[in-house]
Amino acid sequence: MLAAPTAGAYGRRKVAEDFVYISHNRLEMRNGLRHAYLGEVVDPIIYGMQGALRQYYGVPAEVPPMASTLDHIVAAVGG
Repeated sequence: MLAAPTAGAYGRRKVAEDFVYISHNRLEMRNGLRHAYLGEVVDPIIYGMQGALRQYYGVPAEVPPMASTLDHIVAAVGG
């Protein structure tokens, strides 16, 4: 159950008292692809490019099409 917002500094209302979750991650670049290690998950999420973005950024043909960060964001918000 969430606590009701309370007045904070300068009379502004605070939404939450303390953060319960802090994301710990690291990003590695390998062969033009971004490998994101997210928290305790062992395997990385690999971000690349597909479609017209590959041509625009000049991604070599030998690099397989992969979902981009934008693809993941759009999918995460449902659409």
